Amino acid sequence: MNETAIRHPIDGRFEIGLSLTKTWPVDESITVGAHGTVPLPVLATPHLIFMLEDTCVLLARPGLSSEEETVGTAVHIDHLAGARAGDTVDVFAQLVTVRGRRLVFRVEARNGKTVIARGLHERAVVELRQFDASPG
Repeated sequence: MNETAIRHPIDGRFEIGLSLTKTWPVDESITVGAHGTVPLPVLATPHLIFMLEDTCVLLARPGLSSEEETVGTAVHIDHLAGARAGDTVDVFAQLVTVRGRRLVFRVEARNGKTVIARGLHERAVVELRQFDASPG
């Protein structure tokens, strides 16, 4: 049996249905125009994905031990509409499934009343010591 699973069981630490909404500002530095060849002042998809992922990180963190963190393992998102520099984006995340050390979140981003993205995001609970290995 996996020693980590015995020492840090996931069962019972994460409540299905737990949710969080976080508001993110859209500034010029995270627009397509700042990073790509398309000169538009709209939120770039990679930054939108970061907002969705980081909201899930914040939602999961209270269930983690001081020796754990989560890492993204899957992103299934439809980017449906835009947000301009100067707008704010409200990101909603809700835990919908726990499978072993995997957490699956339903996510949605809104610019005002407009849904700009929705989908699923998966994160894995990992032990921080896994990332302490020196190059070898």
